Amino acid sequence: MSVLIPFIKSLRFKQQWVKNIFIFAPMIFGLHFFQFRYVKNGIIAFILFGFVTGCIYIFNDCVDKNSDRFHPVKSQRPIASGSLKVKTAIIGALILLILDLILIYRFNVDFFLISIIYIAINLLYTFYLKKVVILDVLIIAIGFVLRVLIGGVVDNIKLSPWILIMTFLISIFLGLVKRRQEMVKLNVSPAEVNTRKTLKQYNISLLDQLISVTIATTLISYIMYVLNPGIQQKFDTEKLFFTIPFVVFGIFRYLYLVYTKEKGESPEEVFFSDLPFSLNIVLWVIVFILLICY
Repeated sequence: MSVLIPFIKSLRFKQQWVKNIFIFAPMIFGLHFFQFRYVKNGIIAFILFGFVTGCIYIFNDCVDKNSDRFHPVKSQRPIASGSLKVKTAIIGALILLILDLILIYRFNVDFFLISIIYIAINLLYTFYLKKVVILDVLIIAIGFVLRVLIGGVVDNIKLSPWILIMTFLISIFLGLVKRRQEMVKLNVSPAEVNTRKTLKQYNISLLDQLISVTIATTLISYIMYVLNPGIQQKFDTEKLFFTIPFVVFGIFRYLYLVYTKEKGESPEEVFFSDLPFSLNIVLWVIVFILLICY
């Protein structure tokens, strides 16, 4: 029991659910949210992939154990704090990952292949790619795109390229904000950063410029998505542009929380802690559904 609790904490399920909810995007945008089969497949994929990402977190924490001890938050994690031994964590994660992959394979072969790709990319990220500036953020964004692809294959839904593009861009935005807030929170110069090596190659000014570019391209992509004739024909409505204000407010509110409240290092923290931001997401989903259903 003394090992089980730290191990479960190391899987970081609370952190993951906001990220893994992207698995439901194809079901929502494919208008299948009232069909039990699609909802069931989405929930199963959400749970199974949660264990995949959890095991990757454990491997990453084992590799970063020494550097995480310098971080005010990461130092409290079970592996960094020493409450969970590295050997125990790795053995437990390997066993759990193998069992989970067997279940995924039996559930959906394409889901299994995407999971293998995700694992391979993230292992490369853990051991090398996280040290490459810019590429470290792009790898994280690719992970979100793979989540959307999982949602598509488990329900056999053909995905619009726009969904993948917007997912990629918004993920880059979140990744850049995370890097920025890590630098702000640590309050040290890049040369003194020990918790993430790529921070040595970033600075606040560069990150602010990259965030601005990403915001603009994300908004433009969403506007082009709702105004695309093919999308309007698919949803049988030309009124999807009414959802644009919700997207604008959501992004601007997130920036407000980043630049005035010093949040953003953890996206799930923003979702849980800021009522206007959370309510805006709920309203966007409701309005979107109403527009395509009536």
